[in-house]
Amino acid sequence: MSAMFSIIDQQLKQSEYINFNDFSQAVLKQDKSDSLKAVLTLGMRTSSIGQSFALGYRCALQLLLPELDSAQWAALCVSEAQGNHPRQIQTTVDDLGIVCGKKSFVSMAEQAKQLIIIAKAGEIDGRPLLKAVLVSQDNENVCFKPMPDIGMLPEVSHGTIELSHAQGMVLSGDGHVDFSKRFRYIEDLHVLMAFTSLILSKSTRSQLEPRIIEKSILLISAILSQKPQDSYWQHLHISALFGEFEILVGLFEKGFQSLSNNFTESWYRDKKVFLIASKARLARTEKARAWLADSI
Repeated sequence: MSAMFSIIDQQLKQSEYINFNDFSQAVLKQDKSDSLKAVLTLGMRTSSIGQSFALGYRCALQLLLPELDSAQWAALCVSEAQGNHPRQIQTTVDDLGIVCGKKSFVSMAEQAKQLIIIAKAGEIDGRPLLKAVLVSQDNENVCFKPMPDIGMLPEVSHGTIELSHAQGMVLSGDGHVDFSKRFRYIEDLHVLMAFTSLILSKSTRSQLEPRIIEKSILLISAILSQKPQDSYWQHLHISALFGEFEILVGLFEKGFQSLSNNFTESWYRDKKVFLIASKARLARTEKARAWLADSI
């Protein structure tokens, strides 16, 4: 607990990252071996939801795949034109790691030098066998195309990635279970840490109501107490954390008269990102609640 307060104290003495390039350089230099503490450290200096999302997303990827080069941005590429369910994945990878296909929605697509591609490697008993493949975006057979403005998070690039016989390295494990599915709850924890750290920072620097700061500290300590793992108890805990976060957001927004118009306008524009993964999170929560009911 003392380490948490030490991080908060130290970072509040530093200025916020106003320029996204300065923020980006700080993220790439940051030690991410303890990914949640890394998010707290830099999250206390973020100045927008966009920065917070990018930070949480990148640190979550480091936990998902520790072998990633920490000094480069990365992206997980799952979604395709038909969807992201395992049966909808059309991108393929062969035994030599050659990848062909198109990913239709990739976050941080322009900055990402390392791409984790979820691809179909065949079928087992009529079910798709998915693998994760690490591909460099510098590969000449990888084509990035920016997407039109999505109406939020202007700092975060989104785009499509097309791979035409691109050489990659097939990673061990199941592409769905060990990567795309696992990343969903890992990302939940990391972006929640980032968003809460942003609220704590803004509230403290602007001397908002102490109750906002106290609830932020409680939420951060609860997130730090967890070891991200796919368990029913974990999913119940994450559900409770997001419930508390909704209350925190309401308290925070009541103090917006003390914050700049630029921040509040960007906040209301970008807060839609809080709901993006809510459907998948609710599905995990319902399964966990059903398990709990059956286990009693």
